Amino acid sequence: MSLRKARKILSFILSVLIVIGGIMFSGAAIVKYTLCNESYMSKTFSSKSVHAECINNFTKRIEVISAKSDIPSRVFEAILDNDIPSGNAAVLRLFTGDDSTLYSESLVERFEELCLEYINGNNISYDKNTVHNTAVYAAEVFSDCFGIKNAQEAMAFADKVDSSYGKYVSVGLLLISVSIAMILVLFSKKNDARRALYSAFTALGASLVFIGLSGLIFHVGGNPMLTPQLYAHALSVSVKGAFAVSAVLGIMITALSFIGSLKQYKLSRKNDE
Repeated sequence: MSLRKARKILSFILSVLIVIGGIMFSGAAIVKYTLCNESYMSKTFSSKSVHAECINNFTKRIEVISAKSDIPSRVFEAILDNDIPSGNAAVLRLFTGDDSTLYSESLVERFEELCLEYINGNNISYDKNTVHNTAVYAAEVFSDCFGIKNAQEAMAFADKVDSSYGKYVSVGLLLISVSIAMILVLFSKKNDARRALYSAFTALGASLVFIGLSGLIFHVGGNPMLTPQLYAHALSVSVKGAFAVSAVLGIMITALSFIGSLKQYKLSRKNDE
């Protein structure tokens, strides 16, 4: 085997390692700072459309409780006056490991106080157990409309990413840096080394674009088990956002590599002339 052929094979192998390392590094970083980032997720879960839908669902279901208990809907809805919940509250609890359903005994007590305040203020006779059960039902409705349920898989995924992020980033950077160094050593001419590096990073950019577009086209992660459904949709939108970031990053890397290759080609032609 000739030295030139051996260099091409080694250059190809090193280029593949750069692609693998780049995917590991960028993939871990994208997931860490999107799907596993409280700020990023809060923006999606606390969007105006999601929040409005939560409020709408709550008021509709409260009307059912009102009809059964003869307590006006406004009494239950008063809980929103001083503490309007949003997906941000549930997401915060999700990332801190707390109960993201938002259901608690203190919530039941608050609904019970609102009911008793109305009943006593209007001199209405009541059964204590009935009022308590109504408050429990209202708290469950509140949890159904504003809390995040069935989040075990999402929490496990976030924990896994958090624990393995450093490893993927470190290995990715190691593969990239070692491969670049070996390519620089492999080619005595700088132009040949640059050409090989531009080719490798073009392949990396194209790979990221392919991963991003494939995820968007095939709706990867598009059917999460979260409830309510509007939060499942919000998570699906967040996943699409992560794939979109991958595609955009890939386009940027490809464009920069292509520009570098073009400049390198023009410079080589100029030197040949």
